[in-house]
Amino acid sequence: METTPAPHPAEATLDRRRLFGVAAVAAASLLGGAGSLLLPDTAAAASTRVRTTANLNVRASAGTAGRRLGTLAKGTTVTSGGRASNGWYRITYRGRTGYISNRYAKVVAATKKAAAPKVVRIRARVQTLAALNVRSSTSSGGKRLGTLAKNARFTATGVAANGWYRLSYRGKTGYVSQRYLKPDSSKEPAYTSTRNGLPTSARYYFSANGSDLSYLANGAVMIGDLPAGTVAWRDTRMEKAHATPRGWYCVRTAGATGWVRSSTLRRSQPRTGKWSKRTTAAQVRRMANGKLASSNLVAVSWDPGQNLVAGPALGDLTKLNKAFKKKFRRNLEIDLTYRTRGTQDYLYRELGPMIAAKPGTSNHGWGLAIDFPETRDYGFGGKYYTWLKAHSKSYGWVHHKVYEKGSPYAEAWHFEYMR
Repeated sequence: METTPAPHPAEATLDRRRLFGVAAVAAASLLGGAGSLLLPDTAAAASTRVRTTANLNVRASAGTAGRRLGTLAKGTTVTSGGRASNGWYRITYRGRTGYISNRYAKVVAATKKAAAPKVVRIRARVQTLAALNVRSSTSSGGKRLGTLAKNARFTATGVAANGWYRLSYRGKTGYVSQRYLKPDSSKEPAYTSTRNGLPTSARYYFSANGSDLSYLANGAVMIGDLPAGTVAWRDTRMEKAHATPRGWYCVRTAGATGWVRSSTLRRSQPRTGKWSKRTTAAQVRRMANGKLASSNLVAVSWDPGQNLVAGPALGDLTKLNKAFKKKFRRNLEIDLTYRTRGTQDYLYRELGPMIAAKPGTSNHGWGLAIDFPETRDYGFGGKYYTWLKAHSKSYGWVHHKVYEKGSPYAEAWHFEYMR
């Protein structure tokens, strides 16, 4: 598509034609279109990018009279190496020099090349969640250097602002996406409790139901259904080790360590610590395991973590604690209580059936089980375990034979509510 230039007005007199006759003959070879005098290409900006605004003919010369070489579709972007005096853009078309009308092409604004994300130096052990490509730069557009197998462990030496982790791969510097990584748990200290020595000042609570816990900041979701009131202990050591970006916290919660957006946490427990409804434990057991409605969960107010249990179990647990406190002058320390289905799926996947119950069957999923810390005093033969084993049944809390010492499922710290 072009607009043909209007023809030159007819000359007024024969004398004028004679006067300019020689010049007209000399210029005839430069005429492009209907009488459009063209000069050599002007020194337009080199490599100007232009985009067609309509289906546009490509001509052999800069005018509508030029032989048509072909057509560019509307929206096609091409590079122009210069412009003719009438404004037509010179381009390369199928290996030949061609021209397109400037009336139907507009200059494409130059875009700045995005700067590579800044990489912060770290030294952290990580593990792949799946077979993972190693790239030469911090994006999926980087050259592929090779592949890491699922569950491969390595030491990351840096993390970019967009979350890609740097590593040394076959003598080269490579990068892998944080979406398919998790901290290497084999390097974590021996488990004692979710809190694991963190101070009370590290305590936060999820503010909304259905909150996410991710393997890393901006990484894959580990657990996606944590309820409001779930305690989360902030681990600044892990944040530093992984150069955690602003707006994210690393927390220990529900027996796992992961990353959450700081905006999803609050300092105070949003759940009530009182239970006045008539729902029974038997009725709770008929509810969907790991999917209890918020109205059935209450906070254990005297517990440092204010963990969540099913409402019908709170009264007897409080009585058990009162007797324990009379004996030892301290409250019971609770590590884990209610467990969502997503949490049980994660633990079963990570720990296997010898440690985690099959999803949908654990009493934790009804808020009718508690785990004490895995410490010497709560362990087999410990003073707290020995007392609990002798007295907890009087308050409806039982340590079953299947969890006793010598069993392949031995857990000194696990007690269930059986009333």
